[in-house]
Amino acid sequence: MRGETLVSGNLYLAWRYLCHHRVTTAVLVASITLVAYLPAALEVIVVNAEQHFRSRAASTPIVIGSRGSPLELVLASLYFDGKYDDVLRMEQLQRVEKQDLGLAIPLHTGFQARGVPIVGTTSDYAELRDFRTAQGRNWSLLGECVVGARVADRFELSIGSKIPVSSDAAFVLDGPPLRLNVVGILEANETADDEAVFVDLKTTWIITGLGHGHVSGAQHGSAEAATYTDITADNVDSFHFHGDEARFPITAIIVVPASEKAETLLIGQYLSPEDLAQVVRPSEVMDSLLQKVLMVRSYMIAIVAVVSLVTLLTIALVLVLSIRLRRDEIATMSQIGCSRFAISTILGSQIAIILAISAVLATALIQITDAYGRELIRLLIL
Repeated sequence: MRGETLVSGNLYLAWRYLCHHRVTTAVLVASITLVAYLPAALEVIVVNAEQHFRSRAASTPIVIGSRGSPLELVLASLYFDGKYDDVLRMEQLQRVEKQDLGLAIPLHTGFQARGVPIVGTTSDYAELRDFRTAQGRNWSLLGECVVGARVADRFELSIGSKIPVSSDAAFVLDGPPLRLNVVGILEANETADDEAVFVDLKTTWIITGLGHGHVSGAQHGSAEAATYTDITADNVDSFHFHGDEARFPITAIIVVPASEKAETLLIGQYLSPEDLAQVVRPSEVMDSLLQKVLMVRSYMIAIVAVVSLVTLLTIALVLVLSIRLRRDEIATMSQIGCSRFAISTILGSQIAIILAISAVLATALIQITDAYGRELIRLLIL
């Protein structure tokens, strides 16, 4: 009992000393916490980023696009990031479908509504990504759209809301912008789909000016011939397209091969450097990118390790100098009857309390980083 009382008394004295010198204590705790947290946080963020990229790429077996940068093609077709300027033609989709080697899904990106990417595609894409609507339904008519969960939250959209297409979208003709009608809001799935607006492929061709609708039989230049900015059930039949659909633009084609043999046959057809299209495996492209990320991470960890070592040495020096500056205090404690063991216990307890608080804070920060790692990656990448 006496020993326990002595230990608790020493801990109390150590705690009171740290409370009295709160600024010094706070600096030491912050320094040790950061030394422990930064390497772990870096690892957590990199692991979350790797999982994010790999999961999206793994669910997309093959992407066909115009010859250019494979990475830019993958980013444009999987993450809707940036604009892939090398346009593919619908005839390439027809080429894949004719061979019946798998499911071919066209994508047309590069347009925006309120700064959010518009993705033109077919209902097969919704099945591939396992779309689940929190409200409403999937698109079925020209001009209808389904919005990602975060888009709906950001702009407070609901079923029946109208979203104007950005006037600076590529190829958009002069005149009032087309307004998309929200018919569905997707459930959040923590992917790029949360930050996009999905429409029928033909709707994007209307955005480009390849199609339009106006009063049937109206003379060009008359008021009746003005193109509609809203597509409704009443005027949708008046919309038509000009030109050969086989030459209409798309950004990429996602292909889900029927078998490994079909995948091999499909890839083999695009090996010629003279072919205008290229085939990429998103998983291989992302692996190449992540290798560079992991290399950078190694350098960063080495830098953090050196900084942490210097910081720990500085902290150790501060503690040693602090003890030496407290000679008179230690002498006074000895004179009033404290044993060397008691004095060592008090000094050791102060260091132990600082380390314990730092460990708790670092652990809490790591847990928070891990819990919100995907959200952080989404903010940094998407």
